[in-house]
Amino acid sequence: MSLYDKKDLKSIDWFTVLLVFALVGFGIVALASVLATPFDGTEQGFGDIMARLNLDYVQRQAINFLVGLAAMIVVMLFDYNIFKPLIPYAYIGIVGLLALLFLFGKVRGGSQGWFVFDSIQRNIQPAELSKVVVIIMVSKVAARAMDADGRLLRFRDIALTVVYTMIPFILIALQPDYGTAFVLIVILAFIVFAARIKWIWIAGAAVALGTALPLAYFFVLTSKQKERIISFLNPEYDLLGAGYQVSKSKVVIGSGRLLGKGFFSTGTLAQLKYVPERHTDFIYSGIVEGVGFVGGAILIAVFFLLAFRWLYIAAKSRDNFGMLLSVGVTGMLIAHVFENIGMTIGLMPMTGIPLPFVSYGGSNMLTNMIGVGIVLNVYMRHPVKKKRRRGRSHDKDDMLIG
Repeated sequence: MSLYDKKDLKSIDWFTVLLVFALVGFGIVALASVLATPFDGTEQGFGDIMARLNLDYVQRQAINFLVGLAAMIVVMLFDYNIFKPLIPYAYIGIVGLLALLFLFGKVRGGSQGWFVFDSIQRNIQPAELSKVVVIIMVSKVAARAMDADGRLLRFRDIALTVVYTMIPFILIALQPDYGTAFVLIVILAFIVFAARIKWIWIAGAAVALGTALPLAYFFVLTSKQKERIISFLNPEYDLLGAGYQVSKSKVVIGSGRLLGKGFFSTGTLAQLKYVPERHTDFIYSGIVEGVGFVGGAILIAVFFLLAFRWLYIAAKSRDNFGMLLSVGVTGMLIAHVFENIGMTIGLMPMTGIPLPFVSYGGSNMLTNMIGVGIVLNVYMRHPVKKKRRRGRSHDKDDMLIG
């Protein structure tokens, strides 16, 4: 196996690159708009407009993107099979970091999930990076165990994928960060479904989940989290408390109407801080206020166009490991988009989940760009434009763990 071949660079999926760059660029513009000092119509020129922009956050997000871009390139360059011997150590490392958070982590947004480095004004959220680690680890386990027909059938192997997901899931849920924990479950579901497990296991998982949810509500969730669930089921409940952010988000979204007020417009509600966390979890509200229902729908369409592209790459992959990697990254993307946008419009309970490539944040940007690098890696080694071999190769590598 050649780990690096310059010829592979000719097979970059520029369609993915274009969509990702467009999302990041659009997100930076949206970030500049929602964080600007409110425009009042007295601005006389470009200098007055620039003076009202919060360029500190814009510059930080640009740096976040450049760091993520560098990580994407590194991940993309070397054959993805190099992940197999390395991922057990990465898995142990990320589990260790998640555990250390209970000793040294700082609380942000009610979750003890951050390592804070004041000297360099940077924060690291290990839960974000755990998503990529789980994708690779579970994909390796499943790909190695799939039979010649490309199916994951043995209970032991399915159980291993669950165990490798549940260890970080539990550590993240204890922070508590149920939004990120939910993403891990979606990633697992995408991967094992793509591995074509038996329907009996899917039905069993559905029953187990249906049993666990009410138990979690009564015995695990805090009173504050229970109030968020009640507010989700009854939007008129506690509009000044648990339902405050979502109710304000709906008002901001509705104010954009069909075509929006335009970014950097006079007196937008987002600029007036009408909705909290307008640059992170609720940035979609400010976006729709600026570009309207039409612009918001186009943004969703771009996300799902990207997801369908990645599923297409997965379907054309020539080995099970590459296929599952692409599916896992797609699951991560879809979970974030569905949960974030669903939260802002009241279709999902409120969780601290950012919008990929758009919301402000370094850890999330890094994680998503690594995910892009993984998909590009799969495409470059087995580009869909080349003649497809019949079937996929069976992964027979030896596991270092399990």
